[in-house]
Amino acid sequence: MLLWIFLGLAAIFVVTRLTRVRKSERTLRTELVEIDTSQVYSILLYPRAEQGKELLFIRDEASWRVSMEGITAAANRQQVRSILTELQNLKIEQLVARSSDSWDDYQVNDSLGTRIVVKEGSSTTLDLVVGRFHYQPAPGGYNMYQQNRGTGKTYIRLSGDEEVYLADGFLAMSVNQRFDRWRDQTITRLTRSAVSRIICDYPADSGFIAEKTDAGWLVGGLPADSASMVSYLSGVSRKTHSDFSDGIQPSAEPDFRVTFEGENMQTQSVRAFMQTDTTLLLNSSINPGTWFHIKRGTLFDDLFPGVSGLMTGGE
Repeated sequence: MLLWIFLGLAAIFVVTRLTRVRKSERTLRTELVEIDTSQVYSILLYPRAEQGKELLFIRDEASWRVSMEGITAAANRQQVRSILTELQNLKIEQLVARSSDSWDDYQVNDSLGTRIVVKEGSSTTLDLVVGRFHYQPAPGGYNMYQQNRGTGKTYIRLSGDEEVYLADGFLAMSVNQRFDRWRDQTITRLTRSAVSRIICDYPADSGFIAEKTDAGWLVGGLPADSASMVSYLSGVSRKTHSDFSDGIQPSAEPDFRVTFEGENMQTQSVRAFMQTDTTLLLNSSINPGTWFHIKRGTLFDDLFPGVSGLMTGGE
């Protein structure tokens, strides 16, 4: 009788221990990433898209700078914040591998994964390898708009550990970006309704001033086409470009300049410098440390309008 009691107690002990271990493993999986985004001041990123080259992000008060191979530029603050938020909210769904034998399959080794190191002060609070991305379509297929709002899954591994986890989200797609994608691509950021004066300085005295009055917009004192003005301001309010120019900063006066003024807004200007008959260097006051290559065409025409295109009856 005592033997059966002993065996029963032993069985209860084993089950209790196993249950505690499983609970511990579940806790570990859900608490894999713990960072305080308000205390993060530097990030090291080694994206596969850049063959593992180091991208260094440094926080400077409310802004971020990003560097790679001697080039330092203003970073896209929203994109950096988005990555930190993704990491903070990362939800681990399951443990998928316990050894390095499966690293290649899940792309969490040094050559196939994207490593991200997060520092709070001088302390490393996260060192993660982000691997393969998996898209899981939503049940039922596409809706009437031909959309399938599925979910993204990302395989991850803590550097120094062998275990591979499956996490919810699009982290793999977010971090594996080329250097230029992390840079601030802003040219203009305007509120259309706030602009009341546009000064266009062009070569050969071809410039003009457009002003908003109670009666509508005037260009050089003559009535402008209201639809054309709305179209121009709508198109120019949020302009970005990704063809950067590093190491070249013209010292001469710009060949083209457009300045936007108004009440309750910061005056903004965009400058363009001719390089050849068809190419220019571009710089804006809202992103002063960044220079862009542009060509004559859509972007140039969007930024630097002609008089005829804004006047009543203009093309």
